Amino acid sequence: MEAKLGLISVFDKTGVVDFCKEISSHYDFLSTGKTANLLLSSNIRVRTISSFTNFPEILNGRVKTLHPTLLGGILGTQEYSDEMRKYGITPLGLVVVNLYPFEEIISRPHSEEHALENIDIGGVTLLRAAAKNYPEVLVVSSPDDYAQVAEAITNDRVTMELRKDLARKAFMYTTRYDAAISHYFSADEPLPSSFVCTFGNPQTLRYGENSHQIAKYYLKPGRPPFFRQIHGKDVSFNNLVDFSAALGVLSEHDSPSCAIIKHTSPCGFASADDIETAFDHAFETDTLSAFGSVMGFNRSITEGLAKKLNAMFVDAIIAPDFKPEALPILKKKSKLILCTLNDFEMPILSFCSIPNGIIVQTADTHVISSEDITVVSEKKPRPEELTALLFAWRVVKYVKSNAAVISKGTRTLGIGMGQTSRIGAVELALNRAGERACGAVMASDAFFPYRDSIDAAAAEGITAIIAPGGSIRDNESIKAANEAGITLVWSKVRSFLH
Repeated sequence: MEAKLGLISVFDKTGVVDFCKEISSHYDFLSTGKTANLLLSSNIRVRTISSFTNFPEILNGRVKTLHPTLLGGILGTQEYSDEMRKYGITPLGLVVVNLYPFEEIISRPHSEEHALENIDIGGVTLLRAAAKNYPEVLVVSSPDDYAQVAEAITNDRVTMELRKDLARKAFMYTTRYDAAISHYFSADEPLPSSFVCTFGNPQTLRYGENSHQIAKYYLKPGRPPFFRQIHGKDVSFNNLVDFSAALGVLSEHDSPSCAIIKHTSPCGFASADDIETAFDHAFETDTLSAFGSVMGFNRSITEGLAKKLNAMFVDAIIAPDFKPEALPILKKKSKLILCTLNDFEMPILSFCSIPNGIIVQTADTHVISSEDITVVSEKKPRPEELTALLFAWRVVKYVKSNAAVISKGTRTLGIGMGQTSRIGAVELALNRAGERACGAVMASDAFFPYRDSIDAAAAEGITAIIAPGGSIRDNESIKAANEAGITLVWSKVRSFLH
């Protein structure tokens, strides 16, 4: 059987020598500089691209495969056989190409010059040409496919289904590659006129929001998962959403802190001098909702904390790490999910899938300080009240709307979330705080449409309230606060979380 021509040009040379050896009786190889040298040093016959095209690599390698002899051989079909013979173009039956590591380069400190030099041009062209002509050309864009392709070639089982699947992978590869480049050039424009973003390397999750839904975790180019699982059942969609919610609220607090998350909302949060006290205070917010929750910490899990966590039902725990003496305690529960943190960055955009498209917005990263608020009541906040108000605000912005948070110092006492009315959220938070609400403060994620929320808070002994302000009835709320002798401040920014 006459051997066909196969083009091999790879930056990632993993497995390429063994692959070429396995199929060497079926293909004569053409290759570029470093790949050709590697194959020759491994006693694999190969012809350089330059000798095949009778044209040298130029511009320091920027142009080496963009030649009509090559592209004609890849794109040619039987329909064009006479024209191909006229110009001395030989058909190619195999194209094995992977690209310069642009995503890897931009994921670490780099110069723009270095980034530009790692934008592959010829490789992308070869892959797209071969994928377009997949009925005639096998296109292999990943070392992960070498074994499958080699087995098919050596056993004469190259099916049209395999060809089409390889073409699909090649187009997905070049699409992701181009998207990474376009995103790089749009870094200063988070919401450009055309929104292009790709994710890859999916991790299959246990299930989606419900067990009958399938789910995968796709990664940004060049980024690892934000967590590393060290124990327990596989993570689910819900686990990762709750982990993300925990990391969000934790990211705004430097002191040892604990976030107890249920259905993507904090049901308890606290900061303290040590992580065990932070857990105690967060747990006391709502011991009922903490059942089956996800817990996030910004400090290591200690032995004492592990004993407390082991005594209750927790679905998953995420923390920077676990002390060696803590892990054996928690691993007694075979299904308990334990995860540590990899390097991560909080999202700068949020997405929502809707009919016929998606909506995209910048993330709510707005942070307020004491300089940003406006005191609108006759009574001014005491220093400890101001600290508690700002703490409550940093929590309420991560609670599903409508939301209200009752807190004292740096611990929550009651959280109301996901209500369809403002008064409903306030009453739920006050009910969960109970008698502890007396002397505490309250945060609301949006303005008060009526004075009823102020009246309800005052009746339970709340001493200070922070809310965005902005209702046409703000004067009624201010009047209610003054009548009750409580402090009312406007944050002047809303923090809805739908």
